[in-house]
Amino acid sequence: MKIAAVVVTYNRINWLKKNIDALLSQTRVPDEIIVVDNASTDGTYDFLKNLSKVKFKRLEENIGGAGGFACGLKCAIDDGADWVWMMDDDALPYKNALEALECAILKNQNSNVGVFLSKLTDKDNAKSSNKTSSALTGTFVGFAVKKEVVEKIGFPDSEFFIYADDYDYSMRIKKAGYKMVRAHSSLIEHKDWIRQKRIFRFPFSKPNVPPWKTYYLFRNPILATKNVKIMNLGVKLYLSIDRYIWSYVSPESKPYIFRGFKDGLHDVKGKKIDPKKPLLS
Repeated sequence: MKIAAVVVTYNRINWLKKNIDALLSQTRVPDEIIVVDNASTDGTYDFLKNLSKVKFKRLEENIGGAGGFACGLKCAIDDGADWVWMMDDDALPYKNALEALECAILKNQNSNVGVFLSKLTDKDNAKSSNKTSSALTGTFVGFAVKKEVVEKIGFPDSEFFIYADDYDYSMRIKKAGYKMVRAHSSLIEHKDWIRQKRIFRFPFSKPNVPPWKTYYLFRNPILATKNVKIMNLGVKLYLSIDRYIWSYVSPESKPYIFRGFKDGLHDVKGKKIDPKKPLLS
């Protein structure tokens, strides 16, 4: 069984170095490591071109996490991967994370599980367990997808640019009849995701993200849930209130937030706000 790891990076060379070290130090090293560089300008290219054990694809422009994962997943499948384990550059897999994930895959290889998820934690010494649990959705950190699934439903939708592309992909996988399972024995330290999960629990505690990113935070959940009417209505209601709360907490984000909410309602997709040119037209 060939398992490839796909990492998407953009201007976070220090995190990427830690991520690559963690992948190469696995008790079960990935058969292939593919890094998709979203046109980084911080020395990432020079770092990657000197790594003999890592394959990388440097993009001409930043196409976001969504485009990066679609590109990396295609490269891995084209190279013959049976399973593709995807993650961000700031994800730090525990030493036995892939070995534990492979064990879970082998135990369920005759089932209709199409995705196995590593468990995310904000600690570097969390305790693992042999438990597995059914998952409704998964984030693209420790997201291992089966080749058969990709061949059936295609790749993540690059038009999301960043955020909610993994939710949309999860829904497409479930709609195609596949299950998603979280392996609690496979741990990945990912502080940023754990922090972002608290957004919905504490309305006045917002993540420290650049204002331009809030455009996608408000647009994409509306787009990703448009085929589930009840959920879409709930998301719209929540965001219609939260746009005022977030704007109060971060006034500089207000124009991006309101534009994102509006574009979500009007089904506008694509890279509409560029990180390098974060001014609204």
